[in-house]
Amino acid sequence: MGRKQREQADWAEPQAQPLDVCVLCGREGENLTDHHLVPKSQGRRQGVRLGEIPTVKMCAACQGFLTKTFSNAQLANELNTVDAIQAREEVQRFVKWVQKQPLTKGVRVH
Repeated sequence: MGRKQREQADWAEPQAQPLDVCVLCGREGENLTDHHLVPKSQGRRQGVRLGEIPTVKMCAACQGFLTKTFSNAQLANELNTVDAIQAREEVQRFVKWVQKQPLTKGVRVH
């Protein structure tokens, strides 16, 4: 008598994890970070708990560009929404450039 055909268990096939999408450049990746729309130091000064500061998924290149281009005060007061960030001309130029680059951890922003 032959062996019965066994149905393969659900856990036997690896499930593909959905990729996150950077809110600025739109590139997909697995290792995007949570960017605090109000820098943590500025939020604490305003009495906001860390867990209450809104975050968005952002790639390392876009986050690095923001933190090198703008001060924490600017990020907290002027650029604390995705729309406000995207409206800035220098951000638009950077996004246009970075969208052509591969998404890697090692991208450095000048």
